[in-house]
Amino acid sequence: MQFMTMGRKGAPAVLLIHGMLSSGDDPLTFGKYLADGYYVISPTLDGHGDDGSELVSAQQEAQNITAYLKDEQITSLALIQGSSMGAEVALAVADQCRRKGISVGRCFFDGGPFFDFPSVRRYFMRLVFRHLIKAFEGDPDKVFDKLNRNMFVKFVARDKLRDYGPILRSIAGKRRTFTDSTVDGMVETCYHCKLPVFTHEEQRSFVFFFSLDEPARQSKPRLKKAYPNAVYRDVRGYAHCSLQFTRPKTYAKLLRQVMENKEI
Repeated sequence: MQFMTMGRKGAPAVLLIHGMLSSGDDPLTFGKYLADGYYVISPTLDGHGDDGSELVSAQQEAQNITAYLKDEQITSLALIQGSSMGAEVALAVADQCRRKGISVGRCFFDGGPFFDFPSVRRYFMRLVFRHLIKAFEGDPDKVFDKLNRNMFVKFVARDKLRDYGPILRSIAGKRRTFTDSTVDGMVETCYHCKLPVFTHEEQRSFVFFFSLDEPARQSKPRLKKAYPNAVYRDVRGYAHCSLQFTRPKTYAKLLRQVMENKEI
């Protein structure tokens, strides 16, 4: 696991966790607008960089992140933010933080697919993801074109595929290889998601944020049953997690409001 940081160490710390196939560079498109007052930490999850690691589970990622925080003597986080698959990792980090004595102010889960699918459906999703990562073979321009034509990407983006241009170009330009083991870890993280038990007070620090049109929003009833005291907010007019890379300043402002306990 690799870590990028911005801002002054010693300022309130903010942890930003990227989504599937992305990297720690990508949350910094909005994280840079927080770096004037916060210490921004953005890890590249295992299996998503060039360090030879493999993604196993959200729980293992959470252990790696909290170990880093301990090593860096960071004892509190103003915010944990996670996007898509990173939202599920963020939930696991919140669970690990309380076990490790790291205090957390707020948690912001953007577009997390908090599903628990049966094994047969997860097997099908492994096939879908293995087909998806084949798009990464070739030069960046061809990768970008293949990602734009991929049926899973189109399913997630719905009618707003154009909004994904910046993030798809960023993903395409990194020339990475995703192993079968990492693909299996992605599927288990996204579609066999564990929902740890949190107290009512802890739940009140959670914000689950979805686009009205995105497929991941279908996990919302499961979340509401597990976390009835959390805050749930939907946004209209955006695709899955697209607010953060189409309007990064607006997104950073939203996160500031969450940390300041303002209505969003």
